Amino acid sequence: MKPLSPNEAEDRIFSLRGKVPSVNCALEAAAGKILRQDITADHDLPPFDRVMMDGLAVRLSGSRRFLVQGVAAAGMPQIVLPSAEDAAVEVMTGAVLPDGADAVLPCEWYDFHDGVAVLQPGKAAKAGEFIHRQGSDHRAGDALLRSGIRLGPVEIGIAAACGCAEIQVAAPLRIAVLGTGDELVSVGEVPKAGQIRRSNTHALAAALQLAGHGPTATGCLRDDPEDLRQGLAAVLSENDLVVLTGGVSKGRWDLVPEILVSLGAVSILHGIAQRPGKPMGVWQMPGGQVVFGLPGNPVSALVCLHRYVLPALSHWSSESSPMRPRRILRGEFTKPTGLTLFLPIREMPDGTVAPAPVANSGDFSGLAGSDGFVEVDESFAEGAAAPYFPWFAK
Repeated sequence: MKPLSPNEAEDRIFSLRGKVPSVNCALEAAAGKILRQDITADHDLPPFDRVMMDGLAVRLSGSRRFLVQGVAAAGMPQIVLPSAEDAAVEVMTGAVLPDGADAVLPCEWYDFHDGVAVLQPGKAAKAGEFIHRQGSDHRAGDALLRSGIRLGPVEIGIAAACGCAEIQVAAPLRIAVLGTGDELVSVGEVPKAGQIRRSNTHALAAALQLAGHGPTATGCLRDDPEDLRQGLAAVLSENDLVVLTGGVSKGRWDLVPEILVSLGAVSILHGIAQRPGKPMGVWQMPGGQVVFGLPGNPVSALVCLHRYVLPALSHWSSESSPMRPRRILRGEFTKPTGLTLFLPIREMPDGTVAPAPVANSGDFSGLAGSDGFVEVDESFAEGAAAPYFPWFAK
């Protein structure tokens, strides 16, 4: 059977589950989550005529000499500018514009002595200057944030300004990240002959955390059929999604596909026409849990997570296809034949990207200094824009 293309594989993965449930979340804990409600302005923004500079609030009268007759600081109720043509009120940034004032004179524009302010030569009051008018940004009831967006610092600030102490967000999926292999030892151990430290699970968990999907569990399973079966059954009973790395190819000790089928899994795909990561597979359990089987080579595992797992999580959380940036790729690299190539790159000062290929999919340290990867096939022409997958958003 012909392997699926990356886009065909993505379509199958996206269709595996519908929208995840919504939950209420305190605003302080909402950063990085997917918004599940529209947020509208609960009042005009700004809610009053707001002073934008420290200085004097005055009326337009042609006067160049003003008698200061009061102070309006931020947080104070509105006061009235006295009726005299040369009257002024000292105002601070953020204060309510005094009733009757037409303009604000910045404090740098005048000389002040004994309660009298005199405009400097060349300076003159202009109607509405340095005044942020009520409702000039948004009116009460205007939609400010739409459901489906990820909540960053700007969005959190907008929600706070609208009085949203608690908001609806997509419920977090319970995600486990597991390595497989008898050769794997913990980070703190000194590997013996034939052993390596577990790096994949740490890299994958970090990528999930940076994307707002912190895993609930990480671990490692041995290459033993019964240990694999018991371990996977236990993890599947407590999680919605399992990301496995290793044991998914066609070798004698690649036991994961067989064990998953014995647990009732349905194979959604196994093998994608791509490099690296061709052996990747996806299965769905009877209870709806999704299992991503990523290759054991660390470059392959990290690339497949960014190409398929993270976009799927975004799609299921927001019910929309993730926005995929594109970058112009310039530089020499070996084009693939009959496969899609995931090519590590470095971002250049001019906004383009340049190839930063690794020696092979096991050369994890070769990714140091790279910023992500682009997706290209044999039809790609140098200087064209390619889909870009950064390791993390900067």
